[in-house]
Amino acid sequence: MTDSDVDPAVCRLCGAKQPEFLGAITDSDFFAGRVLIQPISGGGLWRCRRCESMFRHPILAPADYLSLYQNGAAGQWHGDEGRHDLQLIRRLIAERQGTANVLDVGCGNGDFLAGLPDSIAKFGIEPSVASAARAASRGITIASGSLEDLEREQRFEVITIIDVIEHVPDAASLLQLAARHLMPEGVIIVSTGNPQSTAWRWFAARFWYAAYPEHISFPSRHFFEQWQADNGGGLVLQFPISYQTLPIWTRLLYSLIQMAFYLSPSLFHQIGRLGLSLLRDGPKRRYFAPSAPGVFTDHQVVMLQRASAPSLQNRKSA
Repeated sequence: MTDSDVDPAVCRLCGAKQPEFLGAITDSDFFAGRVLIQPISGGGLWRCRRCESMFRHPILAPADYLSLYQNGAAGQWHGDEGRHDLQLIRRLIAERQGTANVLDVGCGNGDFLAGLPDSIAKFGIEPSVASAARAASRGITIASGSLEDLEREQRFEVITIIDVIEHVPDAASLLQLAARHLMPEGVIIVSTGNPQSTAWRWFAARFWYAAYPEHISFPSRHFFEQWQADNGGGLVLQFPISYQTLPIWTRLLYSLIQMAFYLSPSLFHQIGRLGLSLLRDGPKRRYFAPSAPGVFTDHQVVMLQRASAPSLQNRKSA
């Protein structure tokens, strides 16, 4: 473990002291689309009293996470045209007019980039060997397996970080690495869960988004504003959104699944094991997490623009 097994002394996102404990997160044996022989301890969910971000503690060592992602299933990370965040990000890029290139950090199979106009040069960063190969077959240039290994001279007009920042232990460092490769008038666009949402505050450590073992850091709008202020200033636009639009009956079903998990994770696991034994053969999971994307307004798209960039100064936060 990189974090101590004792209570964290400070918020991992902003460094403020004495974060608040919100409860234990259930263990998991399913990571990046593959069943694990050894379960990952869930640890606990903590909330910063100053920036209102949340984070999992303790967590694995960076090398352990990298190995898990590199061995992840090729089809695990994919885009969906029904996702509100992808639709919004594409609109934000289109509004810039004349964008020449986009770098997608953690591009997965390249679904998001493939949906951009042909006039835009598409670059991706992807640690999963299988996913990177799939993206490359679609005409996307895989620039590197990580931001740390990206050639220093490469610059981009738009850098997107979609479903990624919640996977890293140090969100501020990720943004700083991305900013080094940003053109003077470029923007960073982040899509992630919103820890300040009403639903997350209600369900806390048993919220569906926190249960995924890949998810370890949950930055708030306050975090993004403070990061921007500490790194030269500029415009921060936040768009609270739901993940997707669901039919009413699907939304009701997902709501019931979330409530069942909240009331008893252990019973939820038992039901999952029973269902899995009846449905198929193969590696057997012992732990299960709910999925409720689109039920709540629990996501956010955040656009970070440097103070020197004039193109979007007149836009207002949604």
